Amino acid sequence: MSEPTSPHEPTSTPRHADAAPTAAAPTDRVPADRRPVAASAPTAPEKPRKRIDWKRVGILTAVALVTLGILFVIVYNFAPVWWARIIGDFAQEDFGRSMLVGLIVGFCFTLVPLMMLLLLMYRSPVWVKVVIVVLAVFLAAPNLLTLWIELGASGATHAADRILDTEAFSFGGASIWGGVIGGIAFLFWAWLFVSRRFTKRRLANLKSEASEQSRPV
Repeated sequence: MSEPTSPHEPTSTPRHADAAPTAAAPTDRVPADRRPVAASAPTAPEKPRKRIDWKRVGILTAVALVTLGILFVIVYNFAPVWWARIIGDFAQEDFGRSMLVGLIVGFCFTLVPLMMLLLLMYRSPVWVKVVIVVLAVFLAAPNLLTLWIELGASGATHAADRILDTEAFSFGGASIWGGVIGGIAFLFWAWLFVSRRFTKRRLANLKSEASEQSRPV
């Protein structure tokens, strides 16, 4: 006979009866080929390249060449006579007046263009330097025209020379002397300009050296 069990003694139960079945953890892994692809940032559309219209370029080049040719013909055939008539109207066949006009034209239109060319020493963009050179040549045009009339061998220069000989016969020599005086005045002014600039730079260097030496070590 089996012994009776005490009411306070716990009865033993099998472990597999009390164990609750554990649920399988859901897998979050998704195959690589089924993963959603992140949307990339929209790229700006490429601008279409402009094609060079060679036909238009050729037409514009031809028009420019024709215009330059016409201007050259006009200047070559009419500019000397036009300039001689202007000087003749100022001089009015007077010796003193033609000499005075020649001195003024030779002096002013030599000194001013050279002074403008001296501005090229400053630092400036290329287009500014081009504009300065063009203006200097334009301002020197009266003296260049006079020199062209004196040294030229074309029919226009010979006609202009005859006009100056009859209406302003002392203008040519006076303009040469005026140009020489203007050149000497420019050399003197350029010497003052360059020496003053050099002196300012030297003083600035001396001040910087003195300030560096006065600093405590």
